Amino acid sequence: MRILLTGIPSYLQRTVADVSGATTVVHRPYFDEVRSKKDLIAQVRKIANTGNYLIGEGAAYSLRAHNVTYLPFWHLVNNRASDDLYEHINHEFDLCVFASANLLRPGYSADLEAEVFGKMKMPIVVMGIGIQRKDGLKENLPAGTLKFLDVLKKKESFFLTRGYFTAEFLREQGMKFVKPTGCPSLYFAPTEMKRSLAALANPGLAEAQKIALGGYLGSVADTIVDAHALLEPDSVATYVVQDEVVAYNLSLPGDDDLPVYDRASGRITGATEYKHSEKWQRKHELLVFFDTNQWRGWVSSRDLCFGRRFHGCIIGMQAGVPGLMIAVDDRMREMLEFIGFPYIEAATWNRETDKRAYLASFLSKIDTQAVIDRYSACEANFRNALGHVGL
Repeated sequence: MRILLTGIPSYLQRTVADVSGATTVVHRPYFDEVRSKKDLIAQVRKIANTGNYLIGEGAAYSLRAHNVTYLPFWHLVNNRASDDLYEHINHEFDLCVFASANLLRPGYSADLEAEVFGKMKMPIVVMGIGIQRKDGLKENLPAGTLKFLDVLKKKESFFLTRGYFTAEFLREQGMKFVKPTGCPSLYFAPTEMKRSLAALANPGLAEAQKIALGGYLGSVADTIVDAHALLEPDSVATYVVQDEVVAYNLSLPGDDDLPVYDRASGRITGATEYKHSEKWQRKHELLVFFDTNQWRGWVSSRDLCFGRRFHGCIIGMQAGVPGLMIAVDDRMREMLEFIGFPYIEAATWNRETDKRAYLASFLSKIDTQAVIDRYSACEANFRNALGHVGL
């Protein structure tokens, strides 16, 4: 089967130099330099959130048995007026897979998606689609997104959702094939994921000092509070940035050409400014990764991944490192409840005065076999859904 893959990319999109026609993608044999403030911000803007690279990577990996061509979605958008291009695309491919994430949300109108997929005559598989905030979604879904759903309702289309709520919503919108499967990043490294889950039921992890932290620096002080609660005064808190430099006011003062990044270690070496930074009472370092293999390699040296970022924990689990998430919003809850991973509600965690003791107690109560069995069932469900649509 000839598959056109588009939507959220893997980190390999960073090597794309040119795209022409329906099938020609030229890759440079190197990645862009990332050293200056300007370089770093530009690389984050390319993907909006470095955690998205895991979605694109998981989607692409799930299709590896087929003849797959990744065409950047921007190429399809930029050429949407070209009937010749779309005629060629419809001739060259048997099926289109669109790697997606939080597409269903009040603040985003999928006009371009509606226009692009309206020109395609092949079956469309939307993989990983989810809801950002479910309150008021039905009343506030933008017109462009409604059009996008209407376009796909009239085609042979398949929706593999992040969880149950999204699936229910799409069925209510009249979609015929809807299957909750979870995020494709969950199935990129199943052996390592199971090893991670097996290692999580260990109360001793509450004493871990090598923790990969994630959250929303620049917005709230929650991760700083967590670091103080879990780490000894002489330790170093390690925080992995995903989109804070473009979305949460974590700024890098100084000139655009100022060196601020060490690509070998992934460490931000320049000065940073963000809300609540004065609250730190520990030595700390900020890292950011634009290559998922480098990210997994680094995180494999940690004892625990912990925090409020879904993919910031998933990448650690892909490396076999135990990961525990603090659920902060609807999208995290939907994904975590579907896959059955242990998690702590943010409101519960934040009000605990002795966080280390609470964490040890929580970890001691995890039913490892039940968690692994649930994950195995979800992985089989994902493979079965792919098989149903010919993948």
